[in-house]
Amino acid sequence: MTVEIERDALLGALRAVADVVQARTTIPVLANLHLEVAGGRMTVTGTDLDLQASATAEAVGDLLTTVDKGKLLAAAVSFKAGKVRIEASQGRAVLKQGRAQRTISTLPATDFPRRGAIANGTAFRIAGKTLLRLLDAASIAQSTEETRYYLMGVLLHVEEGKLRCVATDGHRLVRAEADVPAGAEPLPDIIVPTKTVTLLRRLLGKADTEVAIVASDKAITFAIGNVSINSKIVEGTFPIYQRIIPTPGCHVIVGARDAIVEAFQATAAIVNAEGDLKVRAVKVTLDPSGEHEVSAQDSTGSHAIEPLDVAVEGGAFSFGVNHKYLVQVAGIFGEAGSLTMTMADSAAPMRITGDRDPDLIAVLMPMRV
Repeated sequence: MTVEIERDALLGALRAVADVVQARTTIPVLANLHLEVAGGRMTVTGTDLDLQASATAEAVGDLLTTVDKGKLLAAAVSFKAGKVRIEASQGRAVLKQGRAQRTISTLPATDFPRRGAIANGTAFRIAGKTLLRLLDAASIAQSTEETRYYLMGVLLHVEEGKLRCVATDGHRLVRAEADVPAGAEPLPDIIVPTKTVTLLRRLLGKADTEVAIVASDKAITFAIGNVSINSKIVEGTFPIYQRIIPTPGCHVIVGARDAIVEAFQATAAIVNAEGDLKVRAVKVTLDPSGEHEVSAQDSTGSHAIEPLDVAVEGGAFSFGVNHKYLVQVAGIFGEAGSLTMTMADSAAPMRITGDRDPDLIAVLMPMRV
């Protein structure tokens, strides 16, 4: 079996799917990439059993084998731009470019597990920029706690005539929405795993194209240009997040997003200078006289105060908040815009919206200070 392919085309396909392959695995073939050439195109596939990604590139010849991901990627990088010839036989793949040659051991393609196509799923198309916007916003609130596996991803569902992406880790929640694409109305509630979300965001950031989606209650596929992703979904019940999003409270804070972020970052810079991770809460004090401020103190006694330039309704008020979470949440809203933050009382969740982002709502839980 012999094939010829442009080195840059091969490298592009390899890099598109390489992150799917786990660095360590007890199943040898899962450390490999599946290579198949037919009909003038090479298909490169990687999988960790739950997530499968494939990328195609033009190629001439016939090939069917699996090759170690790390070694194949290193070999492709080591060649110069131009044609690369790949020959596979007797448990070896030989890559040649002129007199240069790389030999890598292979495993049979028949040993490589493949995820099946989705039958009778909900199929629709969405602009890549729109999907990226939804995932970028919601992804910051994904949980990393394995005991709460049902929060380790982004909920994708249709509600109130909108396609929504929602994520929460119990401390913050983000809901992003867009108009429902044609054909997406019957979409079941799907929790897209964190690893799949990460891969999608990386691919969508490089491609300005439509995304074809097919989803069922067991799996979901995304086709982005020459790359396709087939992912298992998180099996579990996402919380009824609608109950978590509060109605606007009586205490209202309105200010420029950038100014709010700068005030919190300036305060946290001193108390976290030595990486005191136990100091996460900063205190926000709102004064009817207009002298609002953000303050924090760490375990060493270091203390910081920064003026907060915002407009306030609801009288004198103070509360604590995780400065890192607030900065991250503020970052999903448009630059040079204003934020509106409302709370019912100092122990109630904060509702955050932006004047330039009607499609976004964020919720942040307060902290004791």
